[in-house]
Order: sequence, then C-alpha cells, then structure tokens
Amino acid sequence: MTKDLTQLEILTELQPVAEQNLNRHLALAKDWHPHDYIPWDEGRNFAAMGGQDWAPEQSKLSEVAKVAMITNLLTEDNLPSYHREIAENFSQDGAWGTWVGRWTAEENRHGIAIRDYLVVTRGVDPVALEAARMIHMTNGVAAPDNWGGF
Repeated sequence: MTKDLTQLEILTELQPVAEQNLNRHLALAKDWHPHDYIPWDEGRNFAAMGGQDWAPEQSKLSEVAKVAMITNLLTEDNLPSYHREIAENFSQDGAWGTWVGRWTAEENRHGIAIRDYLVVTRGVDPVALEAARMIHMTNGVAAPDNWGGF
C-alpha cells in the first residue's frame, strides 16, 4: 500500500539527492562573467548623454529574435518572484536553500548579459524594454492557491 506524502515529506526524502546533485553542479560549474560576452565597442551614448535616442532601424535583430530576447529577459527579470515562490515551497535551509540561492544568482547573470547586449547593440528600444520590465516586475508571479507544490 502506498502512502500519500506531504510536500515537506517529499522534500525531506529528496534532500540527499538534491545535495548530491548540487555538489556535483558546483564542482563542474565553470565561472563566467556577463560583461565578457557584451560587444562594448558597438555601444554609443543615448540622447541623455549627448548621443542619439534609439530608432528601429538601428536594430540588427529580426522580429522573431527581438520577441525571443525580450520574452527571455522579462522572464529573467522576474527572478525575485520566482525566488520567493521556490523558497516558500521548497525550503531556505540545507541543500534546497543553497540551490535556490545559486539558481537565482546564475539566472540573474543571464538577465544581466541579455539586457547589456540588447542595450549596447541597440537591439530593442531600451525605453520600451524598461517600461515592460517595470510592469512585469510590479505584477510579479505567484503560484495559484492550492496548486499542490510541484
């Protein structure tokens, strides 16, 4: 006969597996820095600093690429909401807590790299991008009530 486990019981049972895989990930992870992947020499000032405001013809990205990059970046920007939801539904202790923190830090790197790339290369309108970020983060993300954990 099987027993229905609570979310806490499942997480407790999985703690050793999570710890083992977290340690494996940390041992294999190669450190990287977002600034190393940005073509800074393509950048120039915007109007507030004596340069030129963004114009659509400055972008070298296809419409599909723009949509993909913006969607990905807005997803990365909502990390505070995701971190909160995961921490509340998993744990902030032990391997789970370490995993949540490390995952958040690594995902934030992606957001830094994408935003810097889009702004420096003038891939998308930075004013519209910031407006979308503000709306997206203000609204946040929350798991539906009684969603069952995972």
